[in-house]
Amino acid sequence: MGQIIFVVWRECFEALLVVGIIYSWIKRNPNSSNGMRYLIGGVGLGVLISLILALVINGIFKELTDDHQTIFMMGMSAVACVLIVQMVYWMNKHARSMKSSLEQEIAQQVARNSWWGALFIIAIAIAREGSEIVVFLSGQIMQLNSHNYARFCIAVLIGSSVSALTFYTFILTSRFIQWKKFFTITGTILLFLAISLLMKAVEDGTNILLEHDISIPDFLINPAWDTSQLIDDSGLIGSLASSLFAYRSQPMWINVITFGVFWLLMTILFLRKKSK
Repeated sequence: MGQIIFVVWRECFEALLVVGIIYSWIKRNPNSSNGMRYLIGGVGLGVLISLILALVINGIFKELTDDHQTIFMMGMSAVACVLIVQMVYWMNKHARSMKSSLEQEIAQQVARNSWWGALFIIAIAIAREGSEIVVFLSGQIMQLNSHNYARFCIAVLIGSSVSALTFYTFILTSRFIQWKKFFTITGTILLFLAISLLMKAVEDGTNILLEHDISIPDFLINPAWDTSQLIDDSGLIGSLASSLFAYRSQPMWINVITFGVFWLLMTILFLRKKSK
């Protein structure tokens, strides 16, 4: 549940930033009196695209057999991991210019009297955030049933509400608080979420290989250590740490290697960006 709340909170906050930037531009420009209905239409279209993507993913999943469902979930977890890294990297690189870039694109469409173009810019921006939520939470979406559906909706509602409150706080305090640190911290947590998804994919892949009697070196599947006496990942705190920070109380060595290689690549990627 904590993973769902965090992802929805962060992605909805970014979507609200996009809407807020465009809303502010429309209010500042007297020649954009028709802009509000296109803004609302763009937001609605973006949300609709995200919902359609969720339905497509869920529909494909339900048509697959058990083994193929596992493989499909592995693929979605890997895709989500890559998207998270790309998103955090992009935000670190373009966060400062996002406002001016959006305003420039909208202004160009309005200058051509092409509000439909502006609508699609808004829709794409919202659909991007919405589709990221769908892909990041694809594992939970594909396992929805009558028993956990209400819990999932409650988590989404909490995440959306907290993002709205965060956005309101952002508006009130943007002149006094260094929000760059906020994006840095939440971006780091998102990277932990990425490695958590990747490790889940690796674990599922390992289980499939073992079920089909495909040999794996013993040292890769042996536990590296046992911290279940300290924090058990089946408990409340351990489960939250597992979903958000890739914690394992009894990690296999293949998990440890995956974790180490991932963070080595992230260090190289972001230090390289910083040096440029």
